[in-house]
Amino acid sequence: MRLQLLLSTVFLSLFMNQAAMAETALASGELEGAFSSWGKSSLSGNWSVVEDQGKLYIELADNFAAKKGPDVKVFLSPTASDKVTGKNAVSGSVFVKLLDDFDGSNRIALPEGVMLDDYKSLVFHCEEFSKLWGVSSLR
Repeated sequence: MRLQLLLSTVFLSLFMNQAAMAETALASGELEGAFSSWGKSSLSGNWSVVEDQGKLYIELADNFAAKKGPDVKVFLSPTASDKVTGKNAVSGSVFVKLLDDFDGSNRIALPEGVMLDDYKSLVFHCEEFSKLWGVSSLR
């Protein structure tokens, strides 16, 4: 009986360690809305970038909320967050995804081969109208 309990404890410990190692947080922050209309900020909430089994993901937290728009896209930008504007938001940036879920948690896969160190900010931008939705520093 003691041996069975010991083996169960060892197995559980190994399983927990493996699960903890499977996902690693690489960056996190809070989104800052770039504009406000009708009393609602364009963007708010927390995010993190995690590595899970060798792939990178942006994880939007439960408190994520964005104003709906026709062409709101997620980008990683080499420009510092305080320098990003509606006109330069996509310059040198890598496109991640067209935003289709404007509220709550979401996991967004980053394109293969993206090196997070090459980028300084996470950008939400309406490309059709060159309107910056919001931004957050990756550092």
